Formats: sequence, structure tokens, C-alpha cells
Amino acid sequence: MKYAQKFAVSIFGAAFIALGTGQIAQAVLLVESESAVVNLDAKKVLFTINFNKVPNFFTVDKFNRQTNSFQYFIDPHGELPIVNASSIYSNFSSIIRGDEIPVAGDVRIRDVFSVGPSEPNSGGWGKIRGSVPYSLDGTVLKFSTPLQLIGDSDGVFSYQLLLTDFGSWNGIINESKSIITSVPEPNLALGALTFAALSVGLRLKRKHK
Repeated sequence: MKYAQKFAVSIFGAAFIALGTGQIAQAVLLVESESAVVNLDAKKVLFTINFNKVPNFFTVDKFNRQTNSFQYFIDPHGELPIVNASSIYSNFSSIIRGDEIPVAGDVRIRDVFSVGPSEPNSGGWGKIRGSVPYSLDGTVLKFSTPLQLIGDSDGVFSYQLLLTDFGSWNGIINESKSIITSVPEPNLALGALTFAALSVGLRLKRKHK
């Protein structure tokens, strides 16, 4: 399936959900809050999603579609908005797929564009870059991945988060940018404390002369 066609199918799924009953709308998985926090020293990013309800990643219907799932599209250029009519998927370097959690119990990261025949469970996306474990505490999902796995090097990237129910996009796009934090290396912190202690000692010594 071509990438523009995939996008069109997603829009159709969203329209189908919107035409449903109020009960169905209440059951749709939504994002209450989310973040992608980068630790530049560790070269890792922590993704966190707080859902409106506890997600069900493992129950599938007769078409093998998950009850709930998510996908991140990563743009290493850090631009917003990510999607426009002239460059659908063109700036994405990788896709993080909650769709494959039932396969091996982890989160897989793939190239966006496939080369050659599709891999099993890929959904038509590219080859696997790697996979990472995740934790789910009630409604809060967390997983951490090296920047290299998502195709980024400086920690500054933008992303699009989509949620699906039984393979249908819920019509809401969450787009945002990474948040960078930096933790001082232990040796640098120790050096700073040592320098501060020596400075205080020298000032006290001068006062006693």
C-alpha cells in the first residue's frame, strides 16, 4: 500500500468513528498528556503517554486488529507542522509501532520507507531498526530509546503521535517537539564541588592572615 493511500485509509477510519454512537466515542483511546524528554548525556529519549483509560494492546478482533494501539512518526529536522499536502511522510526518519507489541511484547522501531518485500508484522513499513521494552502503569505508558534508533543525533526532533482503535485512527493528531534535559557527568559535578571547596578554603585562609 502506498503511503498516501495509508493516510487516506486512516482518514476514512476516523470518519467512521466520528459517525458512531456517543458510547463508541467515549470508548476511543485518547491522549491526556504526553512528552518526549531527551537526556543528551545518555543520548536517550523517554517517551511518556498518559491515556484517558487503560489501553488494551493485546486483545485483537477477527481481523487481527488490536483493541488499542499507537504510532509515533519521527522528524529529525524538528519542524512543525510535520504533515502537509506536499510532503506526507517525506521528512520522517522512523516510525515507533505499538502495533507490534503483541508480537514480542516490546515496542519496535522501523524505517518509514520499505525497500523490497515487506517484513512480517511490518504493516508495510520499513525494516526494523531495533526494539525497546515498555512499562504500563495504569493509564501511563513509558519507554526509552537511544536517539540513534529513531534517526536523530542532536536531541532536537519533532514527532506525530497517532492512536488507533481496531486499526482506525481516532481523528486526533498530537504533534510536538522533544524536550531536552542535560544531567552533569559525575566527574564534572565532583570537580565543581572540589573547586568550590578550595575557593572557600582560600578565602578563609586569607581572612586569618
